[in-house]
Amino acid sequence: MSSADSERLDSLEGWVAVKTNIFDESETYKIGFIVEWNVIESKFAVTCHNRTLQRQRRKQDPATRESETSWAGLFSVSDLQNVHRQFSGIADVLLSCFPDLSDFDEGNIWDLIFFSRSGSQSQEEEKDLESPCRQLEKYFSAAIDVCGRKIVLDTLFSQDEQDVEEYFENLQEFKRKSMEDEVIRAKERVRSILRSHRTAGGLMQLLKIYEEEDEVYKDLVAVATQYYQYLLQPFRDMRELAMLYKMEIQKSLQFEELGPKRVAALEREVEEWCRRGQEAVCSIQDITVCYFTDTATSLAVMLKQMEEDRKRFGAASWAVAMPRLEKLKFMLAKETLQHMRAKEMCLNRKKEGIREKMCDESRGVFEVDSLELQFYEAQLELYDCKLEILKNEELLLMAQIHTVQRQIKELKEEVVYYDTCEDPAELQGVQADSSPAHSRLRHRLLLLESKRAASSSNRATLRNKREKCVAAWELQQRVSQERAAQHVQHHAVHLKREKRKEEEEKRKEWVELERQKTLSRLRSFREKKSGQYLLKRPCSKPTAYGSCQNDSSQPMSIIMLAPPMDGVSQSSALNTKERGKVPMPRDVPVMLPLGAGAMSDHTFTPVPSAPPPPPPLPPPPCEAPPLPLSESEPATFPAKNTLKQCAGSMDEVLASLQRGQVRLRKVTPNAPGISTQTSSIRDNLLSAIRQGVTLKKVPPPPGPSPCCETDLQQSIKAAMLRMKRVSNESDDEEHSDIQSGDWDS
Repeated sequence: MSSADSERLDSLEGWVAVKTNIFDESETYKIGFIVEWNVIESKFAVTCHNRTLQRQRRKQDPATRESETSWAGLFSVSDLQNVHRQFSGIADVLLSCFPDLSDFDEGNIWDLIFFSRSGSQSQEEEKDLESPCRQLEKYFSAAIDVCGRKIVLDTLFSQDEQDVEEYFENLQEFKRKSMEDEVIRAKERVRSILRSHRTAGGLMQLLKIYEEEDEVYKDLVAVATQYYQYLLQPFRDMRELAMLYKMEIQKSLQFEELGPKRVAALEREVEEWCRRGQEAVCSIQDITVCYFTDTATSLAVMLKQMEEDRKRFGAASWAVAMPRLEKLKFMLAKETLQHMRAKEMCLNRKKEGIREKMCDESRGVFEVDSLELQFYEAQLELYDCKLEILKNEELLLMAQIHTVQRQIKELKEEVVYYDTCEDPAELQGVQADSSPAHSRLRHRLLLLESKRAASSSNRATLRNKREKCVAAWELQQRVSQERAAQHVQHHAVHLKREKRKEEEEKRKEWVELERQKTLSRLRSFREKKSGQYLLKRPCSKPTAYGSCQNDSSQPMSIIMLAPPMDGVSQSSALNTKERGKVPMPRDVPVMLPLGAGAMSDHTFTPVPSAPPPPPPLPPPPCEAPPLPLSESEPATFPAKNTLKQCAGSMDEVLASLQRGQVRLRKVTPNAPGISTQTSSIRDNLLSAIRQGVTLKKVPPPPGPSPCCETDLQQSIKAAMLRMKRVSNESDDEEHSDIQSGDWDS
């Protein structure tokens, strides 16, 4: 047979993998069938309803409902017989359950054309259509119970290609599952042989079991190696592909002249391939750890069982099985050493990931504390891993030391025959000279002893560092617990403070709104009532004067210093009283008339420091003019301009109240008799020099100051320093560890 034919026989092209659990049903469903005879089609109409799904569908949302809960189809007698053959092939119990359908003949074209023939109608009336339909319903229900819901529904109702693909498995997944099943079966064989140790009657029978156990373990190692190599292959390909693309892109960047956009795109592509390669390496490390975990666990179980068997026999008889025991210890130490080295790489990767997460400033203080605790835990695992590595290295060294010592002992106990000599001194010289093999073994023994001493020293150093790491971990745990308790304790106070702030903000908003409303009302009132003013005394009453005393006929600038009195005595008394007293602006009330015949008492106090305005216009002639304030000087009072100034100042005060503060302006009065035009330039310069220059306060630039750090940044830096203090020594000693190369693979 040619090689092409053999490759063709081993090829899986055209084959499909069928799932082993395609008909497994995790849930039970209540299925109902309705069967009726269709006279037109001369076939049985079969309808199937999934009652369980229909009840669940009513409770679900319309968007999440399943598509199909009912099925229907037309089946002839021959179709139902074919279905019965399939069901009976699965379960023989259904052979006697199928009803007799010989009375139902298939219709022909003439029966369809001449359906109204009396013969056909009489035959249809004579047929018993009810009992066969009920028997078919019972038959389908029994088939559901015996064969299963999925087989019955898929047989009765046709499926499309997409549904048929559900029966097949992916070839790659099928191969992986088959290899995994082989590994599981090999482990089970090892466990079954280990259980058979108790049934061994003697040492010779036990030695045969040991030989069988070694063979089964070799099969386990071979199957596990094949399985994990299959799992590693995609990640190895990805690692090689990433390295290849990375080298090609770097060559393009180095030797080709490219534009800035193309260079940036290639650099991003290099980063992406580096990330994929790193992910592939991480996956390879994880799979390697899984492999050595399986092998080391199996060897540990085998060694434990052999130690138990050792107690059943004496030392002399057990000497026969002693080489295998030493071999198991050596193999276990080697596999555990490889396992710990692979685990060490994973732990270092985990530490680097925690460091990268901690450098992110978007995290909170509690997350930083949690990451620091995770780092301490990873560091403790790394210390345990390193101690285990040193322990297994020491076991391997001890095994090699025992081997060398046994070889030296054998050389010493070896009988050497010399030729006869006459001088005894010559014999002593021959005995003093050591053989080259003995010198080589002594040198190897010294080297192994030095490696063992270095390993013991490293173990002691690692124990001390681990104790320091445990102390730092416990301290950080206490700090985190205290911080969490403090946060919980002050959380209620913080909530109350926030609630109080919200209430204060709402109250300020309400006050601001009311202030705006008040300002708008005052402003509208001033605009409506501007220009109509009337002065009166607090105790005066309005009096009618006649036709000439009309408010509408008076100008807006008229100021009444006193109300008119009836009689000459009152007016003379008023003149006599007012002569002795000069009226002050504060003594003059202001009355704002609202209209003819109506007044409102709004009193304004004018500013005393305001300069007097020019005298008002003379009033029009009338029968009873108002009396002057004094005889010596005319009545001059700030009337309209003063009121306008008062109104303007109140607007400013209200506006300043709205802003929350009152701003006062400093007035520098000019010296009397000196004009600004006549002042010299030198005097102005001298006065400016005396006053000095007012410096403006420069606001600080927005953004955080480069010199100050936030609490989060300080906590991150402190945590990084503590983590570095715990782990820097262990990281430095990775390169200084003395490792024997005799057991490296």
